[in-house]
Order: sequence, then C-alpha cells, then structure tokens
Amino acid sequence: MGHLPSSLVPLFLLFLIFQSPQDPVQKHFEAAEAQRRAGNPVAAEKEYKVALAASYAKLGKVYAAEKKYQQAISALDSARLYGPDSEEVLIALAIAYFDAEQYEKALEPLGKALSANPPGGSAHHMLGKSYFMLGDFDKAAAELQTALRITPNDNDIAYTLGLAYLKQHQLAPAQQIYERMRAQLGDRPQLHIVFGRAYRETGFLGEAIDEFKKAVALDGHFPRAHYYLGLTYLLKDGAVRLPDAEQEFKIELASNPNEFFANYYLGIVYLMNRKWDQAISLLQRATQIQPDNSDPYFHLGQAYQATERYAEAIEVLRKSIALNPSLSHNDYQVATAHYRLGQSLLKAGQKEAAQKELQLSAELKSKSLQRDKEQNELFVNTANLHDQDGKFPEMAQGVIAESKSSDARTAQELKDGEAYYSKIIATAHNEIGLLRADRADFKAATEQFVLAGKSNSQLEGLNFNWGLAAFKAELYKEATNPLEKELSAHPDNVQAKQLLGLSYFMLENYPRTSQLLSDVIVARPSNVGVYYTLALSLIKEGKKDEADQVIKQMVVVGGDSPQLHIVLGQAYSEQGETAKALEELQAAVSLDSKLPMVRYYLGLVYLKAGKFDEAAKEFESELALNPGNVQARYHLGFVLLSQQKTAAGAKIMRDVIQIKPDFADAYYELGKALVQQGEIKDGVVNLEMAAKLTPEKSYVQYQLGRAYLAAGRKTEGENHLEISRQLKEKERQQTKP
Repeated sequence: MGHLPSSLVPLFLLFLIFQSPQDPVQKHFEAAEAQRRAGNPVAAEKEYKVALAASYAKLGKVYAAEKKYQQAISALDSARLYGPDSEEVLIALAIAYFDAEQYEKALEPLGKALSANPPGGSAHHMLGKSYFMLGDFDKAAAELQTALRITPNDNDIAYTLGLAYLKQHQLAPAQQIYERMRAQLGDRPQLHIVFGRAYRETGFLGEAIDEFKKAVALDGHFPRAHYYLGLTYLLKDGAVRLPDAEQEFKIELASNPNEFFANYYLGIVYLMNRKWDQAISLLQRATQIQPDNSDPYFHLGQAYQATERYAEAIEVLRKSIALNPSLSHNDYQVATAHYRLGQSLLKAGQKEAAQKELQLSAELKSKSLQRDKEQNELFVNTANLHDQDGKFPEMAQGVIAESKSSDARTAQELKDGEAYYSKIIATAHNEIGLLRADRADFKAATEQFVLAGKSNSQLEGLNFNWGLAAFKAELYKEATNPLEKELSAHPDNVQAKQLLGLSYFMLENYPRTSQLLSDVIVARPSNVGVYYTLALSLIKEGKKDEADQVIKQMVVVGGDSPQLHIVLGQAYSEQGETAKALEELQAAVSLDSKLPMVRYYLGLVYLKAGKFDEAAKEFESELALNPGNVQARYHLGFVLLSQQKTAAGAKIMRDVIQIKPDFADAYYELGKALVQQGEIKDGVVNLEMAAKLTPEKSYVQYQLGRAYLAAGRKTEGENHLEISRQLKEKERQQTKP
C-alpha cells in the first residue's frame, strides 16, 4: 500500500486560513512529514497523534459551542486517548457533560484536573456547579467558595454560590453576595431579574417579588419582568392574586406581544375566569410562538370543549398528545388529554374512536397511580405552576446551565471550524493508517481508516485505502462497504473492483463475485488469478457452461497451471466425481506443493467422501502452510467432532471463535457437541450465539430448542422447535419448482 502525499496538499492550504503561527497542529503535521521522509515511521505516527490530540480538543470545543454536546464529549474523549490529560481538555469535557445534563460523569474529569492542579479555579467552579445540579448543595457551596477565593471577581461563581446558599436556606449570605454583584455591576433590571429568579426557584417568594418590582421600576418594558412578577404572585398566594397576575401579564404583552409565557399564562387565567374567547385567542398565539410545545394545545382543547367546538378540540388535543414529552409530564397531563379527546369524539358522534381514547386514558391513569383532577384550579396551584414553568429554562438549574444562542456570523464560523478540524482529524487518521499498512499491520490500519471515515468520508483515496487494508487483514465483510463506495465514485478503478470481487468470494456471495470479476478479466485479460476465482465462483453458482468458457480462457492465458487443476478439481467435486476431483487437486500439489488453499480443497473432497482421517490430514497440512486459514481450522474441528474426538474438536472450535467471533457455524458445532457431552449450560450459550448470528437457519433453531428442553426450559424449547418447523416449511416452499 503506497503513501498518498497529495492528501496533505489541501490540508496545508487550510492551515494558512485557520491556523495561527503558534498553533501546534500545523507544527506537528510538518514534523510528522519530516519523520516520514527520513524513514522514521514510529516517530511520524507519534507526531500525528499529538496533532490528533490537539485537533480533537479544538473540535470538542467547537461542538460544545454549537450545542452538539454528545459529539463534543466523543471528541474530547478522543483528545484524551491520543494525548496526555491536560487541565484544559478535562475541564472542557466536564463542561460538555454538564451541558448534556450528565452531571455525575462530569465529576471524574474534574477530579483528575484538581489532582493535577489543586488550585484550579475553573475546576472548582465546574465541580460546584455539578454538585449543585446533583442536589448536593453542601459540597456545591464548599467548591464554589474555594473557586471564589481563587477568582474573587467572577460573577458567575458568585451568583451560583448565592443559589447554593439559598438551597441551604441561608438567605443572608446569598443577599450579601447579590448586593456585592449589584454594587459592582450597577443597578440594572437584568440583575434584579436573575436575582428574582434565584429567590423564586428556591422558595423565597417574597424576596423574588421585591426583585421583580425593582426591575419593573428601573425599566417598565424590560422583557419578561412583568411576566415573572405575575407568575410569582400566583406561586406565593395562589388564586387570590389572579387579578394582580392578570394585570401583570397584560402589561407584559403590551410591551412584548410575542412573549410565550405571558400569552400562555394569561390564557390560563382567562380559562379560570371562563372568558373562553380571550383564552382561545391567547392560547392560539402561544401555539404559534412555540408550535412544538404540547401544553398550550392541551389548554386550548379545554377552551374549545367549553364552547362546544368539538372538531377543533379533537385536532388540538391530538396535537398535544403527539407532542407530549413523557407520561409524567405536568402531573400525567397526557392521560387527561386522552380523556378529553374521548369526550370530544363522543360529542362529535365518533363512538368507536372515543371508546379507544377513554380506555387508553384509564390505562394511563392506572399507570400514574392517581386520578387527574379536572378542575381548573389544578393549573394555578404552586406545584403545578412550578412544573409548567420547569419545562423551560426557568428553574434554578436552568439559571446556572443556560447558554446564549449564537448569532449568524458566529454560527457560520463554528460550522467552518467544525469542517476544518474534521478534515485535519480525517487526514491524520488516514496518514497513520498508511504508516501502519506500510508495516503490514493491516488490522490497525483498518481501524485508523474507519476513524478517518467518521470525520470526513469524502477524503480522497480513503475508501480504497480502507478497503485494501481490510482485505489484507482478512476482514472481508468490513472491506465491502468502502470498496463499494470507491467503485461508486470511480467506476473505472479495476483494482478496487477486483478486491471487492475477491472479498465477496470469501463471503460466499458468488453472484456478485462473478459480476465483478467478469468485468475485471475484460480490463485485465492476462491475470490468471482472476480467471481462477471467477471460474470457482461460477462453479459454486452451478453455471457449468460459463465456468467451462472461463477455464478455456484460463488455459490460453496461463497454460498448465496449478490454479487450472484446482478449478477442474472443484468442478469435478461439484459434479460428484470424487476420483477425478482428487486427481486434479493432487496434480496441483505436484506442480506447487506450497500453493495456498489446494490442501484445503483436498480436505473438503475427502470430507465429502466421508474419509475423515484423510480430510484431517489435508486440513492440518493446509494450516501448516497457512495458519491464518480459518475455514481450514473450522473444518479440522468439524472432522474431529465427527470422529467423537470431542475435547480436541471443541478446543479447535473455541480457537476459531476467538479468531473470528462472528463464525456462526463454529458456535453451532461447539454448542451441539457440548450438549451431547452433557455440558448443557455452555452448550446453550453457544447455540444461542449461533441463533443470534443466523436466525434463519432451521437446524440451528432445532438444536437450540432441544438444548433448552435438556436444560429444563420447556416453553423456550418448544418455541424454538416450532420456529424450526416453520423455517423448514419455508425452505421446502422455496425449493418447489
């Protein structure tokens, strides 16, 4: 496998655009190329891995900024894999876990960061936030206090520490922190809003109302200020403050008519007061602002029911059900939605559909272990308002975890950065793959090409490199996909077509093999090896006339070659002429005693003739020449098991499984032998694996059924015997003329 230096040319052009002179990625790429040219592949690979560590770290940060948190986690984990744990990467990984709401997982990288650098303020800060989200407020406060001592002017740390104090019911220290922040940042409405939210979500509702009033006093049109004030009135005092809340929501809408929460909650207030038309208008507006939110559709359905607009109620209630995020959402709201939908369908004369909805409602309510109340008051009690609000980034957790949206320019820059670092990563993996292939480590090369494909599947030359490495590693199934892609992009690549045909031959897909290799011999008519494989494939397909034509061409091109005798031997074997088959295969041995596969084919002919000793001898001879021939090893194990040499045969089958974990027939033969030996438990395990890999094989299902019966698992045994019977019947139907 050759090196493709051209793959690096466009990469260095990208370096000129994105990299600063101090950026390490370009430096390590250049160092890797220098080491390669000097003939130091190990040193070159080391430099590429350093470049990978830096590039994965940068890509992880780009993904995090794009809010692609799982991809960020994956990239940052890869950065740790290819380079030493740096504090920067560990903290970035913790932030990605935090943003993905995997708070427990954030603790491990933060612990490592602090072990390496105990005074690290960023690590203490993120650890405090993570403990906060996990509900461990004592630990959160301790970490945040440490972080604030290290960076005393960090308002993010200070604010979160205040929240932790409030969660610990320590009002005074929280107020002191927030007052210091106000003095430092100035008396701004947005500060009072965030302070008010902190107080509201930690149960200090009087203090929250005071803060929201201060925000309104500073700027009566500040977004959401009146909404927050109205909502907190209801949270604190319930339905008695409905008039005050209504007034605040109206003021909010006058300034910010597209504010979802104000439309939504004012609509609910109007529902409470049975002002149906006003409620419908506001809730319709709420659905337009947030069309994927199930809640306004739910309440809109109630208003339509009250005004006997059942067709419209049916439509919005179905929408609410479809969008409902979970069964427990809003006190099992979806169960009530099904109930109301059933009522509306009854009113609309759709009795059968109505009964289905009412039955489903009853089942869901049974699951919830409670009856949902139908009274309107449900939607203004404190718990429900918290739950309604908690759907959005309104809770204290939302306050410390929320992030800003990117503007269009920043979003484009992030997109460009993602594409750039993905290309760098793909190129580095591709280059490492080439280095490994040059050292004949084809399995490791394949792994690197797979990683390159994940980052940039369009990298020039990648699919061919990947397919070739997988083929040479005898990973024939893995070779087919990249080689198919290579042929799709470059239909004239004869070498790729030949490799793909040979891969399909090893996978026993003879029709595809014949199709591909027929094209290859047209382009390369002097390649005897291709005629050989094509002829064998046609013989396996039962296409004798076509195989004979290929054999004739093979004689013209290659003369009296060992491959010719192998093909003739295979042809005679398929026709049941054992003596002639053996004669041809032995002639091949006499021409080249070390030719791969000929001993294997001799073994198959002897096995077919029931001559187990001779077959075993030939399989052993093949393995002496080619220890990697898994098929020869499997058939040797099969012969030994057939001769009741169970211990030796089972050992070989286990070796086969270790080499090729997806070898279904090896699991089957091993499992069957173990059951016969009375080792039922291990036998069942192996037969289960065989059935998982080849569920369509009737004989596998039959043996698994018998094994289950032997293990006392009667129901499972009978089920699999029935599956076997059905599969056999299907096989008989398919073989009927």
